[in-house]
Amino acid sequence: MKFREFIYTGEPVPQITETEHLAFYLLFQKALLAALNQRGLLTHFEYDLCHKEAEKHCKIYT
Repeated sequence: MKFREFIYTGEPVPQITETEHLAFYLLFQKALLAALNQRGLLTHFEYDLCHKEAEKHCKIYT
């Protein structure tokens, strides 16, 4: 996953809904899981299980 940095400029942030921005939510969840796994806060089994659940949850909306 490519590292990106975002800077908040003070402008109003648009409301994002899960159904409209499904790809963003999935990538955000995967990034969080990867960060937790990298820090040793998740076991490999927990990471795999959560990763599969996130993908399964996103497939429900497609």
